[in-house]
Parts: sequence; C-alpha cells; structure tokens
Amino acid sequence: MNASKRIAGTAAWVILALIVLLIGVVQLTDFLPGACRGLDASAKAHGADAKLPPASSLTELINSNPHGSIVIICVNGRPSVQTWRALRRGMSRIGARRGLGLIRGASMVVIGVVDARPGSAVFKMGVQEVEVRLRRGQEIGETGVVAPREIVAKSIGDSEGIGRAVISVGGTWLSPNKVGVNVAVIDGTGRCIRRGSFG
Repeated sequence: MNASKRIAGTAAWVILALIVLLIGVVQLTDFLPGACRGLDASAKAHGADAKLPPASSLTELINSNPHGSIVIICVNGRPSVQTWRALRRGMSRIGARRGLGLIRGASMVVIGVVDARPGSAVFKMGVQEVEVRLRRGQEIGETGVVAPREIVAKSIGDSEGIGRAVISVGGTWLSPNKVGVNVAVIDGTGRCIRRGSFG
C-alpha cells in the first residue's frame, strides 16, 4: 500500500514537472521569433544589413554619398597603387587637408564629412596601431557635425602588407576587415548606407 502511494506521488510530481517544462517551452517558442525579429530590426537600423549598394570603386564609394554623410576610413597594410591614388583624390571630398602626406604601409584612420571644408576631418596615422574613438554627440574634428553614435575606428597594419581594420558604430561592427582600404559610410542617424574594402 505504502509502495503504491509512493509510486503515485512520484508519478504526480513527474507529471507536474512535465507540465511546467511544457509551459516553459511554449513561452520560449513564443518569445524567440519576436526576439529574433527585434535583433534583426536592430541590426538593420544600425547598419548591419548586408544588402548595401555595392561600390564599383573607392572613388565611386567616396564621391557618391549625399552632403553631410559621415565617411570612416581605415587603411592597413599596403593597398595597390591604384587604390592609393583614389584615396588621395577622395580625401578633399570628406574634409581631409589638401596635400595630406600619406605613407603607404602605415596605419591610418580618417573620419570625415562629405563636403566639409578641407582640414576639418579627423586624421590619425602611425606605424602600427592607430585608433580613433568619438563619443556620441562629440564633434567630428572641426566639421561642425557630431557623431550620432559612438564611433570606433582602429587600423593595425605593418610593412609586410598584413593588417586588420575595425570600424564600429554604436557597437555594431561595420568593417569589412580586409587588408587595404576599409570604408563605412553612415548617415546622420548612425545608419550604415555604404561600405566596402579595396586592396
């Protein structure tokens, strides 16, 4: 008699545990699609959507953006001579100082604004690792435009042509992270509108 009571009691506990587990699974399956939609929407809102217009060249990528767009450039390793010349030509378009002395093989970060006056962009160059961080609301150099979100741009390169680039806006990774010239373009809300990498 006692044994059958114990078995019945154990069975009741097992059934109760299964019911609780089933309720948890139902709630989780209801939650996950919404959570995934939220993450997907957040990624698209912050520019992580991979379906961005492709750029045929570095010149086209720099020159085809609307007035006031923020252009973030990380250079590492040794880009080709053609890419390097395109970069030099495009610098004045985003507020970099005219006649800027660029050194192939160096690490470089430029954060500028389309149609800003020459010399107003953020520019940093070094032998190995170079990093620029802008807080949300901080002015981008002397362009008069503020960063809509935190911007982190880091370039790690060396004379052997091996490098790494980090471009993130508001915590979202935007960098193609390839050797050469890595570019991300964002609008005034921090949304990525173009990006590309050129060796």
